Amino acid sequence: MDNNNFKYIYMKNLQTSLRSHNELPRICEEINSFSGEHLVLDFKRVDFVSANQFAVLGCILSDFQIKNRHTQISIANMNERLTSVIRVNGFNIHVSWTSLPDRYNTSIPYKIFNVSQIDEFEKYITIKLFNRSDIPKMSSGVKECMIDNVLEIFNNVKEHTNAERLYTCGQYFPKKKLLYFTVVDSGETIPYNVTHFFRDHGLILNGFSVNWAIQSGNSTRRADSPGGLGLYLLSDFIRMNEGELFIVSGNESFEQTKRGTRCKYLEHTFSGTIVTMGFNMADKSRYCLASEKKIDLFI
Repeated sequence: MDNNNFKYIYMKNLQTSLRSHNELPRICEEINSFSGEHLVLDFKRVDFVSANQFAVLGCILSDFQIKNRHTQISIANMNERLTSVIRVNGFNIHVSWTSLPDRYNTSIPYKIFNVSQIDEFEKYITIKLFNRSDIPKMSSGVKECMIDNVLEIFNNVKEHTNAERLYTCGQYFPKKKLLYFTVVDSGETIPYNVTHFFRDHGLILNGFSVNWAIQSGNSTRRADSPGGLGLYLLSDFIRMNEGELFIVSGNESFEQTKRGTRCKYLEHTFSGTIVTMGFNMADKSRYCLASEKKIDLFI
């Protein structure tokens, strides 16, 4: 039974979907409202968690524990399959369970990066994401461009938020042929930054902040600073790849799938930003820049 010093958080299934994007901010709000001694995440009602969402849970739990060092956090009633997932992807560091090897090469490891560790982050995404043998074929120019686009997400956290860390994780789902990769921070949100940018420049924002931020050239950076292409170019590639892109920031969500794009206001507010890229691994296209010669690019 919950009391002032003991609280159960009853977890639900977490997909990569609007329903789950409402659920994750709810979990965030509920956890951060607790100031007692023992917090229990109860997975009794959970059959499935999209493994990339452990980046979000890790962000929520780590930031909470930094502010509430006296609070003990534990996991209860997690089924054997989910237990194996987090022992493989590295999330088990939060509960001191032993690790398991990734025998099927389906996991992109759970990692926490300080905002000063951009070189380490670049190595991580290069090796674990863009150098995978099953990733859609890209020329060296396209691969370099894609790495730069993901690095811009990292730089956005460093330059536009007060966050000190990024949390990442990914998972390949063979049945769906989708590789999900999630980057999360708990800093100032896109709606916060965009709203202040428009106010400071005497402008009126019509519509969703996240939708504005993903358009080509739009950025809250100073006028003399480059930027504003990372999310746009990432979105453009994912459109051609017939993959998926999800952004949750504050109380806004953006979703891009084969069916199109949509923005929604969420029922709860996430204290940060979640970016999830879903790459379609069944894509047989070969991508190269218009400036590159197509011959021998993929040998």
